[in-house]
Amino acid sequence: MSAAAAITGALIGIAAAALTRFSRSSLAGPLFPRVVSAPVLALLGVLFGGLAGWRLDAWPDALAFAVAALVSALLVATDLAAHEIPHRIMWPGMLALVIALAVAAAVEHAWARFGAALLIGAALAVLYVVIAWFGKGQFGLGDVSLQLFLGTFLGWLGLPYALVGAVGAFLVHVPVTLGVLLARRAGRRAELPFGPSLIAASWLSAFLAPAVLGLLLRR
Repeated sequence: MSAAAAITGALIGIAAAALTRFSRSSLAGPLFPRVVSAPVLALLGVLFGGLAGWRLDAWPDALAFAVAALVSALLVATDLAAHEIPHRIMWPGMLALVIALAVAAAVEHAWARFGAALLIGAALAVLYVVIAWFGKGQFGLGDVSLQLFLGTFLGWLGLPYALVGAVGAFLVHVPVTLGVLLARRAGRRAELPFGPSLIAASWLSAFLAPAVLGLLLRR
């Protein structure tokens, strides 16, 4: 693991643990409150922070990667605990991401890239609204707002990353759902949170999108 990954993982882990009380207070009624605990949030923070530091290419992007990692850690926990993407976490996180990307764009003179990231995030969010409308409640508006956040983050890396992340979420969610059903831990009508699958697919895409698209184009 690189020094950037170790440092970022440690910092995000500390920040996530420090936000335990805030994360719990953001939930209407947690089903599994132990999931939103300091040790769990710290572990998730170290995981996503480490991934952010490992994937980081340019230091002007560091703040945006840190924001994406911290928000990912908090929302995985809250969605697993209460099937909820809290607005008190989501929208401040979105604002922080936009500001961080604007700072990176100013430093790198990459305003076109910044605008493209915003457009990609918005377009994928609209696509998810359509899917939610015809999907009869398979996921909610919280997942749509999460797609806006992750689509913007991945859009900064490029359109292929955002597309692979958006589509890959369903590919990640299906085996997870089947695994839970086969383990008889949920009934057929049980609703499993979609947010963690979306977040996992997005971070996988940040690393694997070029390889995935390369394999598809060869066929």
